[in-house]
Amino acid sequence: MGNIFQSLNKNSKSPATFEIEEVINYVKASTVEVQKGTKCVDGRYLPNQSHGMIARAGADGGYVMALEAVSRNKNLGLTPTECFNAVFKAVNQLNKKFYLHTDEHTDPAPHTHHGLIGCGHLAKAGRKGWSWEYDVRSGDIKEIVHYARNLCEVNPNIEMVNLAGKHEERGVLIVHSDKYTVLADNPKRHQMYFVYDVDRDRAFMQQLVKTMNIKGVTFEDMRWEADLQLEATLQNLAAGLPIFDVIFKGNKPEVTYVKHIVRKPLLSRMHVPFATPNFLKK
Repeated sequence: MGNIFQSLNKNSKSPATFEIEEVINYVKASTVEVQKGTKCVDGRYLPNQSHGMIARAGADGGYVMALEAVSRNKNLGLTPTECFNAVFKAVNQLNKKFYLHTDEHTDPAPHTHHGLIGCGHLAKAGRKGWSWEYDVRSGDIKEIVHYARNLCEVNPNIEMVNLAGKHEERGVLIVHSDKYTVLADNPKRHQMYFVYDVDRDRAFMQQLVKTMNIKGVTFEDMRWEADLQLEATLQNLAAGLPIFDVIFKGNKPEVTYVKHIVRKPLLSRMHVPFATPNFLKK
């Protein structure tokens, strides 16, 4: 996955044993079977919101962001709205419904918006001074979000989940499985984590690219941009938090500490080709 964790090699900080045990206990108590659909990596999803869906940055809106970046960098000529429609149509074929999310801070009531959207992945990319980290233009992301909001009013095949509360994530869980995932928020344990279903995200992205069938758009293009954009969100929203790999043997999870996310200096966040870290390779 991109160079998301390149800078982490410089950091020798590791969690205490009791902290690792806490994460292991959380994962064991919060493992669920996978379901169709997509949600964001945001830790505020309650168990009854998008239960078992693919957790990936920006939910289905993240795929639109990746396609928009690919189109612009390869001069494919797709407008932001055309990028949205291409992903929307393919997602509906594959999953029956397109998902995004906001939160109650940004959307406290219907038709009341205090900001662009409550999804940090899309909101950061939609801000001037931040959008370059996501390899997009802020105006394009604003157009995508406004179009999605309008579509939510008239089309039942798109849903904007509204999350409550504030961010209290304790770390990032990178889940490697096609059968199980982990709840982002477990109210019984009073804990939440950022969750990324890396294996399922990549498998679905391959299906998505095939279904969209856009000349000049490859899975490798989409993955590169999606990884870059995820890196930006981890830098902006999860700096300082520990990352844990979660793999399953049967239905039994195994948790391994990876590294802490180190906030990288500006110059090292410039976009250059990168390789996938070993712990994210299949």
